[in-house]
Amino acid sequence: MRNDYTEKISINSSLLGKLLANLDEQSLGSVSNMLQDENVQKFFNDDELTTTAELFFKNNLNILQTSKDAIVHRNTLLYRLEKIKRMLGLDIRNFEDAVTLNVLLILKRYEQKRKRRTNKSVRLQNLE
Repeated sequence: MRNDYTEKISINSSLLGKLLANLDEQSLGSVSNMLQDENVQKFFNDDELTTTAELFFKNNLNILQTSKDAIVHRNTLLYRLEKIKRMLGLDIRNFEDAVTLNVLLILKRYEQKRKRRTNKSVRLQNLE
């Protein structure tokens, strides 16, 4: 079952990536601005919180399964989810907020890939 989920995430992420690739520069700029928000940056710089959110999504918002997979007490997981809520204003136990944060996570990965490609391209041009 986990392989099916991983495949779905991969398909969904690549679909979103394709959609983003076709956005105009103005739209991509507003997405980039969202990712530059101070609280969003704090979230992305906190590996514990990002890993918790990703695992929570992987487990379909199931608190018990996520706490087992993370090897943390249920209350610890609830504390982390509350910390995400205070930091971002998103209660990811709520489906709509979970979708919003999941899209932000996908966008962040997409932005990182674009930066790596750009940096690689610049390095290659400098070698020529």
